[in-house]
Amino acid sequence: MLDWSVGALLLVYWIESGVAIARGLFQGLFAQREPRDTAVPSMLGGSWSEKRGGVSVGPFPPIYPRNVHIVFSGIVVLVLFWPVVGGVAGLAANSTAGEVPVGSVAVAVVGVFASNTVAAVDYVRNERYTNCTARSAVPQRYVFGVFLFGVGGLYALERAAAPSVVFAAAAAGKLLVDLFVTGFEPDDGLGDWADEPLEERVPAGEPAAVFRTDRRGLLARAPVLVPLYLLAPPYTVLPLAAGIVGLAFGLGAGLATLGVAAAAVTVGRVVGADVESGHVEYRVYPRRIVAYDTLLDAPQWTVRPGTVENVTTTETAFERVLPGGPTVAVSTYDEDRRLYALERPEAFVETVEG
Repeated sequence: MLDWSVGALLLVYWIESGVAIARGLFQGLFAQREPRDTAVPSMLGGSWSEKRGGVSVGPFPPIYPRNVHIVFSGIVVLVLFWPVVGGVAGLAANSTAGEVPVGSVAVAVVGVFASNTVAAVDYVRNERYTNCTARSAVPQRYVFGVFLFGVGGLYALERAAAPSVVFAAAAAGKLLVDLFVTGFEPDDGLGDWADEPLEERVPAGEPAAVFRTDRRGLLARAPVLVPLYLLAPPYTVLPLAAGIVGLAFGLGAGLATLGVAAAAVTVGRVVGADVESGHVEYRVYPRRIVAYDTLLDAPQWTVRPGTVENVTTTETAFERVLPGGPTVAVSTYDEDRRLYALERPEAFVETVEG
């Protein structure tokens, strides 16, 4: 009735894979559970991988900064890989017998968007994000199955079998994916932050002293460091791209590209620094030092003063010309922490030592 063909299936399965990935990336922002080994330091938001807590935006659940770099890496894959697969699917569709029925494809695409929208609404409304990690929220196996059966399998079978056999194999393969893969996403090896929840280690009552981050000085550092970032991976690709544009279209175009790239990196570094450290205050209790993020409304780490082996202010020659003052180094037996752009750093050192 709808005049299906192998070419139509190729296009629908390709579109479905992209929609499924996009839905998973949206869901990943809200995933509450934290998987092991998620840090990708060079990726956007990679420095947020250890951040606790989330930020509520409108009617949506909290967005967790620690999930951003995972979602961004998925966006990179989607932007780079999905169009390539689409080109293969288009070539394969053109090579199949018969024309692609536009009406049939349109009806199927509407169904794909509708089903994924319903799934996303269900994910938020029924709080399914509470049992997901950022990676398990992305239907990885489902997308893999769509590519395997929907693109590669169809194209290969079309070369070796009659169209009716191809259609039957594709429909059967897709049905198996829907039945046995979509409902069993990996939990990605969930790990706890600590044997004892961090919140339970935060003392009750008011702290003896509170030391806040000099947010203005911290954020003023980011633009100063942008030229250095552009000389280090992965940002080096930006000046290289600007050079290629300059060779192809002239010096003006190259400089404009470099300026846009530098502005984008500057904005990214400012936002990154603000989310990572701009809202952290250090609360000193008689038996605990607590780093508390007021933006995310969650403690980030705690140490007992008795475990602090050394606390000092350090200031390199480069830091002397940067806003924000000296850096405070807090050393324990198993970890060193550096507190940047801290207000009243000398008073913090005296309080901890006292």
